[in-house]
Amino acid sequence: MTQQHARRFGRRLSDQAGFTLLEMIVVVGIMGTIAAMAIMVSPAFTRHARADGGTAQVLDAMRSARETAISQRRNVEVVFIGLTAIQTRRIDIDAAGNQTGTTVLRTVELENDVQFRLQPDVPNTPDAFGAMAGPLTFTLTSPWMFTSEGSFVGGSGDVANGTIFVSLANQPTSARAVSVLGATALIRPWAWNGRAWVE
Repeated sequence: MTQQHARRFGRRLSDQAGFTLLEMIVVVGIMGTIAAMAIMVSPAFTRHARADGGTAQVLDAMRSARETAISQRRNVEVVFIGLTAIQTRRIDIDAAGNQTGTTVLRTVELENDVQFRLQPDVPNTPDAFGAMAGPLTFTLTSPWMFTSEGSFVGGSGDVANGTIFVSLANQPTSARAVSVLGATALIRPWAWNGRAWVE
C-alpha cells in the first residue's frame, strides 16, 4: 500500500469514528421512552389503572342499561350481585302491559380485585346521594331500574339518585365512584385523589 493510499484510508476511518448528533438524539429518545414505561409500571400507577378500569366497567354497564331501556321501550333493572358483579335485566311485559318476567341482558364482573367498597375516611362525592351506609348508596330502595323514558327509579317507581363506590381493598387512593342523577339519568364518574373527589 502506498503512502498516499494509507493517508486516504486513514482519513476515511477517522471520518467514520464516533456518533452523529442525530444518532445521539435517537438513542436518548429511546432511553427516555424506556424510562417512562418503567415509571408507569410503578405500583401506584397500577393501582390507579385497576381502579379506573373498574369504574369504566360500571359506567359501561349503567349506560348500556339506560340505552337499552330507551331503545327497546322496556324498563331495565340493575342488580348488584355480591361485591363484584352488575347484572342488567329487561322487564318483559305482555300485550296487556302486565309484567311476565325478566330477561337477563348482561352480567358484568369487575376485574383486577376491584369491588363495590367504601374506603374509611373517604367522604361522600360532591353529589352527596344517600347516607353512605354501604358502597351502593341510593335515595330509594331496590329494585333500581332505568325506565323506557330514560330516568332512573327505585322500588316505589319514584325517581332515585345514587352513587356506586368501587375500590381496591385497603387502598384509599383507589376510591372511585359513579353517580346517577335519577331525573335525567346523568351518569358521572368520580375519582378520589387523596384530598378531594375529581371528575
